[in-house]
Amino acid sequence: MDKVILALNNLSVGYQNTIISEVNTNLYAGDFNILLGANGAGKSTLIKTITRQIEPLIGDVFLHEKSISQFSHAEIAKEISIVSTNNNFDASLTVKDVLNLGRIPYLNFFAKLKIEDNQIVDKYIKLLELEALIKMHFNQLSDGQKQKVLIARALIQDTPIIILDEPTAHLDVKNRMLIFSLLKEIATSEHKAVICATHEIDIALKYATNVWLIDKHQNFIEDKANKFNSDTVYCNLF
Repeated sequence: MDKVILALNNLSVGYQNTIISEVNTNLYAGDFNILLGANGAGKSTLIKTITRQIEPLIGDVFLHEKSISQFSHAEIAKEISIVSTNNNFDASLTVKDVLNLGRIPYLNFFAKLKIEDNQIVDKYIKLLELEALIKMHFNQLSDGQKQKVLIARALIQDTPIIILDEPTAHLDVKNRMLIFSLLKEIATSEHKAVICATHEIDIALKYATNVWLIDKHQNFIEDKANKFNSDTVYCNLF
């Protein structure tokens, strides 16, 4: 059995007021967890708490059996990569520049990519079919193209945990299927733990190994065997 890589222990999240409370679950290497919930249910808040962007109101997040508060942000960058809805880059950066940023946690003082770094970058350029974009400036891309580049950058970061917040929001059906299929393959073959917050219920349920659901009462429900169907999810969401 794969090891526990992340543990949420009696976790309550929110800002001044609690949004979600009493979250207790483990994330294992090899898991592809889908996080579902209506708009405003607290998905992004939970993700920000897991990644130490905000502090938990109650409880703790354990990374490799150690409180995440004991990790520096530089150490977390080698453990968790994130695709969020807010990403701004200097207008002068090309797509290749943005992809290379995924290797920053591993670079030396001179910040020069080594052969193995370039091999990882090239691997995901090919897997996400980005060859035609690499010389373009990032800010010239469509929203869908930007999203694929940001997903590639997170995968290039090559961390044990990958967390994505609405990664397919601007993609067409073909690319949505590509992303979910690739994430499932990476979780399974490379024993990485993936958490993906999404509204793509039908596609997500096809690929997920586990489902985390924030229901209409903002309770956290876990379906470890992925027995939920879309009707069950919709009934719990609305």
